[in-house]
Amino acid sequence: MKKKNKKIINNKIRDLLLNQKGMALLTTLIFVFILVTFAVALLTMTSNDTKLSALQRDSTKAFYIAEAGIERTLYNLKKDFETTQDWDNDIDGAIINGYTLSDKDSYEFRKIGYDGKNDYDVTFTDDTYGGYTVSLKIIDSKNVTIKSKGKYNKSTRYIQIDAKMGELSIWDNAIFAGSGQSGKVINGNVDIRGSVHILGTEGAVAVEALDITGTAGIGNNYDGMDSNIRSRIINPPTTDFNGETGIETLNAKLRVKHGIVNLSGTATVGDPDVSGNEYKETLDGVYIDDGGDDSFGGNQGADNVYSDNGTEQPYDFGEGTFHFPTLDELYIDPETGATFPNDDGNPCSYKEYYDKYGLHLPVDISSITSDTASFHYPDDDIPDTNGNYINWDQDTGELTISGIIVIDGSCIDFAIGKKGDLIEYEGKEVEGTKRRGTIVSKGDISIHSDLLAKNLFPTTDALGLIAYNDINLAKGPGDSQLKMMGAFFAQNKITSAKQNQIAGTFASENFDMGTNVPKIFQVPGLENNLPPGMPGATIIYTMHTSNWHEVYE
Repeated sequence: MKKKNKKIINNKIRDLLLNQKGMALLTTLIFVFILVTFAVALLTMTSNDTKLSALQRDSTKAFYIAEAGIERTLYNLKKDFETTQDWDNDIDGAIINGYTLSDKDSYEFRKIGYDGKNDYDVTFTDDTYGGYTVSLKIIDSKNVTIKSKGKYNKSTRYIQIDAKMGELSIWDNAIFAGSGQSGKVINGNVDIRGSVHILGTEGAVAVEALDITGTAGIGNNYDGMDSNIRSRIINPPTTDFNGETGIETLNAKLRVKHGIVNLSGTATVGDPDVSGNEYKETLDGVYIDDGGDDSFGGNQGADNVYSDNGTEQPYDFGEGTFHFPTLDELYIDPETGATFPNDDGNPCSYKEYYDKYGLHLPVDISSITSDTASFHYPDDDIPDTNGNYINWDQDTGELTISGIIVIDGSCIDFAIGKKGDLIEYEGKEVEGTKRRGTIVSKGDISIHSDLLAKNLFPTTDALGLIAYNDINLAKGPGDSQLKMMGAFFAQNKITSAKQNQIAGTFASENFDMGTNVPKIFQVPGLENNLPPGMPGATIIYTMHTSNWHEVYE
């Protein structure tokens, strides 16, 4: 009986264990639970990723909107500087390119909304899709710090940079040279103080654009300038450098677009820094062709180059920024941008402008020297309708000039001074304002004596000399150690011989600097005080940025 009962119990247990009714449902529920759990986790992860992606997208857009604010600000500052040449406004409420300065340190240019497709002007609130506000701190008339806040939805990014206005002009140099007709553009034992800018010959390989020999070179100060010249020119700017404050500098840079620079003997580009004196020795920068050690040749090469940016920086202006102007190009007024009609009603070239709007001297006047009798034109001693006037006083050796004075004759060599002369020039005063003057020769100009501004060069008195062919300084027999100041332009070549000292700028295709160490000193500010009719007078403004970094409010 017990065995039978035991058997029945075992059978029931076996039947219970073998019974699968309801297991499919349980398994299904467990599987569904697991799937739902994975689905919820996946959806949560996807949602988080979407939110993170949206935040990243909005943050990226806010960053680029902040950059747009920087670019817009640079544009506004540049346009304003082209008009006023100054950001350093001393009163609240000043205007920068149409935007009002709310206080001395910062202001907002504008606030821009973005609807996903287009920019539009809006009131900048948290409800807008996005936009930028820009504040700036004006350091001085040419330096500013810009901070831009970019916003898109709830994301905000900040960018800050330092910006400096640069003025580019062929006359902001001691020497500006074209391509040269053959061989070296500048060759000789010449001492240049100030910037040098040489375009060189495009496509040529290792052409020697500049070859400096002997004991000369390129410097960044007025060390060695004659005291008589120094007393007649404006003071150079000052800078802080290498722990020294308020030291004089010419902000000198050497630029060669095509070609290399040869240094031989003890010739140098810049000089080693010396602390404790009153001026800067090293050049502010060197920018040669494609950069690299191959930019310098001669028996010294780059060893005698002392520059704040080393020797391997390439030419820093793109194609089309600068070219050497010719007198057959269109004449454009550098202040107004206006052109002037020639006899056919078409815009004038430089030559046509000189012919039509200049004052032509009689053909019997071929020189201005101590042997030249006194004269003045116009006859009534008043400038003509174009502001042209010239007066030569033989007794005092003084030349008063304004406007453009034209020397006719295709082969003429117009002589200024002779051995032993001192010619002092000044501008003609009209209604309380001194006007500057320019002498234009359709042939050559040769100077054989000292030629100095009577007062302060170039802010009070400045003289321009333009030759269709050549300008020759101290090239005649007995000429030596002459002193001159002015803006010199020769379409072909400028020759500065002997031991001249020149204050101003040379602009020509070619140069001959001889072997007796003539010197030329750049006078900063000439580009803003040019005599009338000078080629390449239009100033190009550009913004230089530095210290770019992302900041936090």
